[in-house]
Order: sequence, then C-alpha cells, then structure tokens
Amino acid sequence: MPFTSGSTTPDRRNLRMETPEQFDGVTAGPGGSGEPDSAPQPSNFSSLFQEAIFIFLIGLSQLFSVGGLGNTAYSVEQIGQSLNAPSNGQKTWFLSAYALCGGVSVLVTGRLGDHFGHKNIFIFGWIWMSIWSLVSGFAHNLVLFDFARGMTGIGNGALVPNSFALLARAFPPFSVKKNIAFAFLGFCAPSGYIFGGLIGAAFAENVTWRWGYWFWALGSLMVGIATFVVVPYRVGSPIPGLSLKQFDYIGSILGVAGLVLFGFAWSQASVVGWQEPYTYALLIVGILLVIAFAISQSHVSAPVLPNSLWTRKGFTPVVTAMSLGWMSFGIFLYYTTIIILTVHKKLPLTAVAQMVPLVIGGLFATASVGLFIPKVPAQYIFGVSMFSFFIGNLLMSFANYSEVYWAFIFPACLFVVGGPDLSFASSGIIVSNVVLPEEQGVAGSFIATVVQYSIAIGLGIAATVESHVNKGGTDVMLGYRGAYWLGIGFSAVAFFVVVLFVRDHRFDEMKDAGKEAKNNDHS
Repeated sequence: MPFTSGSTTPDRRNLRMETPEQFDGVTAGPGGSGEPDSAPQPSNFSSLFQEAIFIFLIGLSQLFSVGGLGNTAYSVEQIGQSLNAPSNGQKTWFLSAYALCGGVSVLVTGRLGDHFGHKNIFIFGWIWMSIWSLVSGFAHNLVLFDFARGMTGIGNGALVPNSFALLARAFPPFSVKKNIAFAFLGFCAPSGYIFGGLIGAAFAENVTWRWGYWFWALGSLMVGIATFVVVPYRVGSPIPGLSLKQFDYIGSILGVAGLVLFGFAWSQASVVGWQEPYTYALLIVGILLVIAFAISQSHVSAPVLPNSLWTRKGFTPVVTAMSLGWMSFGIFLYYTTIIILTVHKKLPLTAVAQMVPLVIGGLFATASVGLFIPKVPAQYIFGVSMFSFFIGNLLMSFANYSEVYWAFIFPACLFVVGGPDLSFASSGIIVSNVVLPEEQGVAGSFIATVVQYSIAIGLGIAATVESHVNKGGTDVMLGYRGAYWLGIGFSAVAFFVVVLFVRDHRFDEMKDAGKEAKNNDHS
C-alpha cells in the first residue's frame, strides 16, 4: 500500500516522486521536458546479485509496512480477549495507532533522510520497528499496547519515503531495472497485508498472538542488518549542501502534534463517545495546531509542506480523492477481516486464505498500470481506482445475505485491490505534472502521508458510526454494514471529485499538435 517517488539528481526535492518515471518513462526534471540524459551512468553496485538483493530488501519495506496492519488485523480477536478490549472501537485502535503515527511521521523522516542519509534513516526505521514490535509482544495492558503500536508506526513512517529515495538514487532514469524495482515495490504493498496476516494468524491460532510481534521484531532487525551490509553508502548518503539550520523544526512539531491530536480525537470518540469533553477539546486543539502549521509554512525558508502546493491546479482534488479513497480502503480491510473472523466464525489462517485475492488482484493491477499509464490519461485510471474502492465496499455491504465465500468476499477482495495500486500510479502522474520540479519530492511524501493517515481517520470514523447504528450492540452486522456504507460514501465522493476536477495534461500537447497538423493539411 502506500505506499511512490524520485529522480536520480542529488536535489533532495526530486527524490520522492517516482511514479511518473516508473510507469510512463517521463522524468519530472526541470521544465518537465521528459528528455533523457544520454550520458551513461556508472552502476552503483558491484554485481547483478547485489542489485537483486538491494531491490528485494527495499521491497521488504513495503511488505513489512503494510504487513504491520495485517499482522494485527488477523489476530485482533485474540489480542482483544487478552487485553480486555471487547469493542471494535478499542480494537480499531490497534490498527489506527500504527497508521496514524506512520502517516504523520512520513514528511519529517523523509526530510531527515535528506540531512542524515536515506540509508541511515531507513536502517533506523527497521531498528525502531524491531524494538517496538518486541514491546508490543510483551504488553499486558491496553494502553501500553496501543502506545507500542503507535511507536512501531514511526518506524514504518521512516521506511516509506526513504525506500523510494533509495530506489530513485540507485538506478538511472528510464532504466529497465528501475521499472522492475518499482513494480516489485508496488506489488509488495497489497501482498504485505496477506503476509503480515499469515504471520499473525499462524501464531495467534497455534501458539500466542505475542509471537507474531516477536517474529516481526526479529525479522525487522535482520532486514536492518542486511540493509547495512548490502546498500552502498553512495546510494543512501546525505544530500550535499543541506544544513540542519534549514530544518523546519517549528513546522514539524506543529504539524505532527496537530495531526496526532486530530486523529486521536476521532479514534477515541469511537471508544468513549463525543460526550466526553476531552474528546472534542483535543479535536479543536488539533485543528488549531494544523492551522498554525499552515501559517508557519509561509514564514520559513525550507517548509515541510510549502503552501504553494495548494495553489497548483489539480493538486487539492488529487489529495482529496486519495484521502477519501484510502479511508474507504482502510474500512474495507478491517471490517472484511472482522466479518470473516466473527460473523462467519473462521479461524485466523482461514481468514487469511479467504483474502488472498488481494494478491491476485494486485498482480493484475500492477501489470495493467504498466500497459495503460503511457497510453491513457491518468484521470481515467484514477477514476477506476476510486470506483474499485466503491465496488469493494458495496459488495461487502451485502455480505450478511450469504455466507458463501464466492458470493461477496471473493469478488470484493479481487476488485477492491485495483484501488490502491492504480491510485498510486495515476495520482503520481497527475501530481508530477501540476507541481513545480522542486516541489515534487515533498508532494510525493505528502501523498504517502495522506494515504497512511487516512486509514487511521477512516477507521476512527467508521467505528464511531458502527457504535451508533448497531442498536447498542444487539445488531452487530448492522453496525458493520454502517461502516461499509460510510466507505461507500467516501469512495463515491472521491470518484466524483476525480470526474469533475482531476485532469492529466500529458496528452494536451500531442492533441494540440495533431489539431495544428490537421488544420495545416486542410489549408
């Protein structure tokens, strides 16, 4: 999931917007000409084997990032019983805390990678994830577990932007190896949910859910060590010419604090309700801090999120659609898993098997992106991605009418995965064409922030809706359907935003040239 960015130039602001280059062969260099540099570039690796291991290790970052959700989702019932958390409002926190902290830390950790080296921050992400996964496994109360999941999310937030930066710097533009690397990275995202689910489900069903996190800790540590050995220093070195004096400390603090409080309020409201004064008080404070963050970005030399981005035609609609679409996808993942486990009474490993179509659909979606992105305006592909989110939630809203797996769950999982894969590629194309070259890195990081943060917000709002429509817990399925209806609404609005406001201008010049040639022929 997830989660796309880059250029091979040493400018930090062109390191994290790889999607256009990945799929349509057009670099987002100065002037947006898309002309390749014909000068051959020396390889950063000593052998093809080192290149292959490098691509594999970077792909594991997406596998583990999204897997952190699956690892918890499929063992959520066992965790809830162990920590005395019976309500879905409490259990959605297990996923929301991870996604929330991961989302808000992406912009900051990407900037830190520019200053301290993308390899170093990437390794930090693995070690941090390992430490807090270990703590998660030892947690014996709800507060510590939720806190540990949030801290684990910070490790995830360090992996996402720096993984894209490392791939962007490792291979020259237009190279087949770079396309293969990013295609593998994209495939690892939806597969991660199933991979993490397999680990969490296997231990929860046969030993204890705690071993799922201890395994995660060991795996993260091993990948971190392998990264230290395999990734060349010159690929992940600090960007020359940057000074920590330029770092936007105030903006980072205001932005992170505001987003955390805003997300916390929504997620906590599903547990204690809005009648608790501190819930809406935190929401108000969060909004005020976000406003202060936006104001601060106009008064610093190197802002975390330049306000100029919002003036670029088409940027705001893309961000809006991505946010709504991924809120609906988070709802789909969690509540589909919960229905299989609690309503259909399946064991965790069976639940994992029933959602394997996410991987199958992901394969087809990844392949189709490579075929259609160079030939079709990206807004059509973006629209299809939002419609995929819509179809997945719509099908699952009817799941209570039949327990037959093939009736609703199978097609829902097969079709919904077009949403994440297609939305990343198409939104990257569109954003790269509306922002300035020097804004592309931060725009790519912000899209990654939106994706992860939206999952957390969507789950918080969905749990609130569920608790208000399930008739005091007497009609569980009605509560689940309420969450799906919310997801349907989110994705429907996202679809219409794309239809009405999002345009891909890559083909405009070709059309204009064709019209001009046609007029010349007539004359």
